[in-house]
Amino acid sequence: MSHHHNPFVKKLLALFKKTHEDDKDKESSKYPSALNAKYEIGEKTLGVGSFAVVKECTNRITNEKCAVKIILKKVIAGKQQMLDSELDILTKVHHEHIVSMHDIFESNDAVYIITDLCTGGELFQRIVERGTYTEAMAADLVRQILEGLAYLHSLDIVHRDIKPENLLFKTPEEDAELLITDFGLSKLLKNNNEVLTTACGTPGYVAPEVLLGTGHGKPVDLWSVGVIMYTLLSGYTPFYGEDQNELFDSIMKAEYEFDEEYWGDISIEAKNLINKLLTFNPTERITAEEALHDIWITGETDNDINLAPNVRKGFNNRRTLRSIVAAVTAINKLKLED
Repeated sequence: MSHHHNPFVKKLLALFKKTHEDDKDKESSKYPSALNAKYEIGEKTLGVGSFAVVKECTNRITNEKCAVKIILKKVIAGKQQMLDSELDILTKVHHEHIVSMHDIFESNDAVYIITDLCTGGELFQRIVERGTYTEAMAADLVRQILEGLAYLHSLDIVHRDIKPENLLFKTPEEDAELLITDFGLSKLLKNNNEVLTTACGTPGYVAPEVLLGTGHGKPVDLWSVGVIMYTLLSGYTPFYGEDQNELFDSIMKAEYEFDEEYWGDISIEAKNLINKLLTFNPTERITAEEALHDIWITGETDNDINLAPNVRKGFNNRRTLRSIVAAVTAINKLKLED
């Protein structure tokens, strides 16, 4: 999905161009000199999030390629302390399944965060392209997400925005590590009651207690893992609606089913774990640590049926498209406050 016709993103890009691309002859002076001294910033924009522009950069000493996330201060006006505390957390995080931060720089206009560069693409994108894809492969991917989350949760960090766009493969290799990105920063965007925080994500991954306003602790991340696991095995999301209200209703009721056409060949262990993750009551929901010990994650599922054709069918299924359309429509109603 291209997000560029989104008014929010348009505004962000315009602001970015103004602060960073006005003066072509002063190419390098738009970045802080300390940043320039250590990194060479590439021309290409890798991505535009709801509050940042991401570019590739190269460490001048080690030649390592990294990503630089440029957060414009205007976009986070008034939330500077939050940013500081988040960044403070980011510097403590080092785990093989979490994108780590290398450096941070600041100018009058922006904050520059240097992180690992992930070149392997988004989780679902890769799966749709796979010829063979089995439950064991899905279990391996879910395990990597759970390991990253168990680590974050052990540091008392709640991600709050686990969704496919935030799960990236480190490299294009077949056996590349899966990494969790963008945690913590999602808090910056949460206006008190704002649920749709991203300019491009679907709101289908958010836990019922977030919508009900009754909680947003560690269990919210496990709920999102449940939605991802369900989607990894079927190609479509468990909750959907013709519009945002209907979608939110179905999440708040926590009603979902295992449609025989897609789930007939899938193991009972997989369904059991999904049920433990998509448990309505957050206090009864399985934790990341517990989920890592679940038989579906630990036991080699002897189910080697190729799920690829089914998952592709699920992805192309109208239901998935409908929920995405509903989400985009909802997001387009949100305008960035001036």
